[in-house]
Amino acid sequence: MSEIYANAVDSLRIGIEFFPKERSYSSRKHAILTLFHSIELFLKEHLYRTNPILIYRNIDAKITEDSLTVGIKEILTRLENLSLGLPKAQQSMIEKIQKRRNRIEHHRYDHQEEDELIVAESLQFILFFVDDVLKNKLEADIPPETLREIQHIVFEHDQLYWISMHRLEQWMRETWPDWNEELVDTPDEFSGTEDCPICRQTFLVMGYHNRPFCFHCNTTVDAERCENCGTTHLSDKGCSWCRE
Repeated sequence: MSEIYANAVDSLRIGIEFFPKERSYSSRKHAILTLFHSIELFLKEHLYRTNPILIYRNIDAKITEDSLTVGIKEILTRLENLSLGLPKAQQSMIEKIQKRRNRIEHHRYDHQEEDELIVAESLQFILFFVDDVLKNKLEADIPPETLREIQHIVFEHDQLYWISMHRLEQWMRETWPDWNEELVDTPDEFSGTEDCPICRQTFLVMGYHNRPFCFHCNTTVDAERCENCGTTHLSDKGCSWCRE
């Protein structure tokens, strides 16, 4: 893990730790500031992995520890010039959170109703970008309960279902490269998904990973299938359906 990526994850973790607990003036303000910082660093990590020198503002000058690095606008431009540009919708979302962050830092925080949506859209972008572009798994870097809180915020705005479906379909394409999704909904070899005992969504895949994996929680789940009724449950809890 690079220092840039670690810094991005830390900003994400700090911004979310207190936000779900109390949707207050202070929590929204600090969530916007830290989430923008996290997005900026994740994007900078993308540049760094392409070529470490690309994170510096003046790549023709001698690089030292004090050399200035690029800001968000320069990052987006460089990615565009490298044919790695973001879709317009994602760029618009980043510009939106940047405007709110600039007003907080340089003037004042005038809470607006749309701020919770901005936070949710920012988290949606981070989930996509870390998974799809950086090819990392946040579950390895932040506590599972924090990751679930992040996804709960996104889910409140009807986004998480489509993210989960995208993850599942991407995994199926990688696992079965010959699968033609235009002809059949799922690969013939795929036995299907189960209900996750944590989120209660039908995105749990069993038998294909070292441990069952839920594409909705986006984490491994210590789950097993009840031999009596076939219901999935947490391994240390036992089958609640049979107990009832």
